[in-house]
Order: sequence, then C-alpha cells, then structure tokens
Amino acid sequence: MHLKSAFLLCLLRGVFGADTGDTESVWVMLGDWVTLHTGIGSVRRDHHIIWRFGPDSPDSRIAELMKWSYMLSVFVSGQMPFRDSLQLDHRTGSLTVNNTTPQHSGLYRLTIIHNRKTSRKTFDVKVYAPLPVPVISADSSQNSHRSAGPACVLMCSVTNASRVTLSFFKGSDLVSSVSGSDFSSSLSLPLDVEAHDENTYSCVVNNSISNHTTLFNTTRLCQPPPAASDKSLLFCLLLLLLIPVTVMAVLLCVCRKQRKAGRESGACF
Repeated sequence: MHLKSAFLLCLLRGVFGADTGDTESVWVMLGDWVTLHTGIGSVRRDHHIIWRFGPDSPDSRIAELMKWSYMLSVFVSGQMPFRDSLQLDHRTGSLTVNNTTPQHSGLYRLTIIHNRKTSRKTFDVKVYAPLPVPVISADSSQNSHRSAGPACVLMCSVTNASRVTLSFFKGSDLVSSVSGSDFSSSLSLPLDVEAHDENTYSCVVNNSISNHTTLFNTTRLCQPPPAASDKSLLFCLLLLLLIPVTVMAVLLCVCRKQRKAGRESGACF
C-alpha cells in the first residue's frame, strides 16, 4: 500500500510527464450549472483523474476517479461549499458544479495521469450575479451650483454589482465608462449634457456574460429651473390675494368689539 501511494505521489508531481500549465476562463450565472471538461473521450484502464479547488495542495481535493482493469474508484466531496452540488462524470471524468454560488468562484485544478504521463489544466471560474438595471437621474448637487456650461449633469447608477462596466453611449459612440472591482457594491458615472441636446443617449451595464441598457431623454431629465421673473410675479399675485382677506379680517374684529361696547350695529358698515 505504501509503495502504491509513493508511486501515485511521484506521478502527481510530474516525474513522468510535463505540466502544461494551461488556464481556461469560465463564466457562469448565479444559480446555473457549469461543466469543466477533461478533454478525454472516455476513461480507460489505469486512468487517474483528480480535481482540486483553490490552492494546489492535497487538502484541496474535491473529486477523484481511478480506473483499473475491473474496478472503478470514485470520490466526490460533500464538504462546503460543494455540499450536494458536485457531479463527476464516470465516463469522461468531467466535473459539473450545480446551483452555483459566489463561493464556487475560484481556480479548479485538473490532474490526469495515464501511462506514466501527467497533464494538468486550470479552470478560472467566475460566478456572476444577475445584473441590475441602470438608473438615470439628474445630479441636483452639481446642477444647483452651475452658473454656466452644460445644461445639467446626469448620473447613471447601479447597486449590488461587482466586476461590471458602466458606460454612457451617444447613439452608438462610447462617451465614457467606469469599471468596478470584485468587491464593488455600487457604481456611478456622470454625464455633462448641453442645452437642447436632442441626441439619443443610453447607459449600459455589462459583465462577461450579459448586459442591461437604459435609454433616456435628456430634455425630460434636464428641465430648466423657473426664471426669477416668474417667481416675482407669483409672489405679487399671492400678495394681492392676501390684502383683501387681511382687511376683511380687521373690519370683522373691529365690529365685534363695538358690539360688545353697546354701540350701534350699523356703524361698522
């Protein structure tokens, strides 16, 4: 048993073969499944297939398949984060991850040993959450302090997003963009819009596997503030309405006082 373990350890270290060092990037939507292929048509006699997740160490083994003349040995990890989510194809040795979560993102290392030759491959798996819809709004904090220049500043924002790119387009032309990191929770991008701009604008959020687009009308979002003359006119109208009401209230108070004093009721009209 010890001789057999030592022999397998030598094979794993590549004593009898070369390490190809290939890495394949794989993207999957949250909750979907992904299959990592070995590239083997079918598992044959003396095939030894090992899958590891994370750091390349003996403790990172998550699945293993060994075939001898009349026997097949299969191991699939039931530990977190792979509880009930791993499936190993006994015919090809390919590994399937079901019901993917963010914890399933990472490096999956494949080792194939056959006929004293060792080949290795790495899969870089990234699990993406569904993209939010970009929200367009006027940036009142900047617009209120603008005395000249663009008519207004628009802001495109997304929340609960990571590893995404946020972009403004004028028609089909890219105007500006910004990218978030793996840990971004919100992302915003400003856009200066000139007065009476009738071009078609859009804000697009995208990652490696999907995108969302929001079209918007600058005329509706960039309404000019009321003119100062309009405010003055409104104030004057309100004042004119208040004067008669105030005079009538004063007359009524005077009349009531005179009645209490025993004066004639018609003296106040």
